Amino acid sequence: MISGELTVITDKQDTLHLQAGDPIVEVVNTWHFGKNEGDEPVDIIVFYAGIKGKVVTILEDKK
Repeated sequence: MISGELTVITDKQDTLHLQAGDPIVEVVNTWHFGKNEGDEPVDIIVFYAGIKGKVVTILEDKK
């Protein structure tokens, strides 16, 4: 993470607080979301390894 602060929350309410300079290990195979609770934008450098044609992100419909 390059700048800012990020809070990541899973469907089981596990919470991870990250700050600039922290490495991010992506949560996989479980629903989760991140939110910026700081005063500045969050900048992240992301590299995904995957299979061509397979989705990486599945959005949850909260209707």
